[in-house]
Amino acid sequence: MSKQSVKDKSANRRDKPRVPSRGRGVARYKILVDATQALLKKQDPADIGLYQIAEKAGVPPASVYHFFPTKEAAFVALAQRFVEQLLEVHREPIQARLIRNWTDLFEIDTRRGMDFYNANVPALKIFYGGHGGVETREIDRIASVKMSSSGYARLNHIFHMPYLNNPDIKFATRLSILEAIWSMSVRETGRITEEYHREAIEACFAYSHTFLPGRLEPRPLLTEAIENDGTIILPFDEQYEEE
Repeated sequence: MSKQSVKDKSANRRDKPRVPSRGRGVARYKILVDATQALLKKQDPADIGLYQIAEKAGVPPASVYHFFPTKEAAFVALAQRFVEQLLEVHREPIQARLIRNWTDLFEIDTRRGMDFYNANVPALKIFYGGHGGVETREIDRIASVKMSSSGYARLNHIFHMPYLNNPDIKFATRLSILEAIWSMSVRETGRITEEYHREAIEACFAYSHTFLPGRLEPRPLLTEAIENDGTIILPFDEQYEEE
C-alpha cells in the first residue's frame, strides 16, 4: 500500500462523525448539525470552522470535537441528513394521472430533486460545490447508486419494461449526466436554474432513448390508479431482478 493511500485512509477516519445512539448525545448531535446547516446557508464552507459551529450551537468547543474531529466530519453529518431527506421526498406519492410514459416519471423525479436542492442551499454547497471531503463524496456516491440501481424496478412497477442488459449501469450513467449538468449550473449561478435543468433533461432523454423505447405500455396498477384519480408510491428501495 502506498504512503498516499495510508494518508488518505487516515484522513477519511478523521472526517467521519461520531454518531451517538441515545440520550443527550443524540440531542446534542442534532443541535450541532442544525448549527452547521445554518452557517452554510450564508457562509462559504471554507470560512466555517469547529469554533464557529460551537458558537452557533451555543455549546463548548469540546462538545463539537467530541462528535466532529474536523469540520469535514460536520459536513458529512449534514450530508447524511440531506440524503435521508431527499429519499423521503422521492417516497412521496405521485398523482397517477401525471404519469403517462417513462419520460413523465423521470421529469417528476428530477423536478423533485431540483426543488429540494434549490430549497437547501447548504446541500448545493456540499454536494455540488465540492466541499466536505472524501467521506461526503462517498455518501453522495452511495445515494446515487441506491437511486440508479432501483431505476428499472421503479419503471417496471408501473410499466411493462423490456429486458435490459446491465440496467444498473445504464441508469447510473443517466444520473451522472443529470448531475454533471446540474453541477455546471451550481458553479455558474449558485443554484440549479430552469435553463440548465432543461438541458439536463434533454441530454438524459437522448441517452435514455438508446435503451428505452419511445413509449412503454402501462400496467393495470397504473391505469387503474389513473382511472380512480389515485396516487402511486415508488420508493428508491427496490432492486432490479432479472426475470
